[in-house]
Amino acid sequence: MDKPPLFGPFLRKGSYSRVQVLENLFADDHFAALYQETSILSEVDELMLYRRYLRKEDRVLLYGNLSPYLFNTLCEEGYDLYLVEPELNRITGIAEPYLYRVYGLSNDLIDVLGDGVFHKIILPGTTISRYSRGELLLFFRNIRQLLAVNGQLLVTIHNADYLKQHVQPIASRRMQDCNVFYGQRVEKSRLIFNLYLKSRREEKVSYLVEYLYEPETLFEFAQLSRYKGRTLYSGKSVSILELDKIG
Repeated sequence: MDKPPLFGPFLRKGSYSRVQVLENLFADDHFAALYQETSILSEVDELMLYRRYLRKEDRVLLYGNLSPYLFNTLCEEGYDLYLVEPELNRITGIAEPYLYRVYGLSNDLIDVLGDGVFHKIILPGTTISRYSRGELLLFFRNIRQLLAVNGQLLVTIHNADYLKQHVQPIASRRMQDCNVFYGQRVEKSRLIFNLYLKSRREEKVSYLVEYLYEPETLFEFAQLSRYKGRTLYSGKSVSILELDKIG
């Protein structure tokens, strides 16, 4: 098995037998909450973006990492939203009347909902960044089946240059009954996020690897997967792309 991508003090902590190494960062609620907090880029108001971009007559699939507050608010306002979220501890805030609209990665959405039933699929930057180049190209091709004729992808990506210039070497946070240390490191086209938690009861480390992409790369993948793309917004820390299903 490959060694976990730990660096510096996180690597040293992970070498101690008393420290648990978590392969899934989201298995720990403290780690998940801290990652969610640090991954938010405030340049774009997501709620206003979706209100302007979405139509209430459209069926929309949000593919991962949407806050329960946003999901609840948009559903209450009459938007026909569905959510794919693989981590159960990230949907605890979703209101009970809308839980039937939430699916895990284990669900075959085509079998459950049918082929070509979504007018739009929203892919946040933290979803895109989880895939390597080969995985992302395959992902774009596979989700075509969920899109209706003339359906669209709305893709948000974090700008690679901005992330490289604003990596957090080492920081700490007091969270309830424990201390959490975290840091970032760029290795070629990967952003590596490390965390270490210490409490009276336990010590653990974890990590997350994200891939850095430029809009040009996603447009290239879009063309190979039979989409036609354009830039809706290009900012300092984030870009928003629209990809039309063609053919």
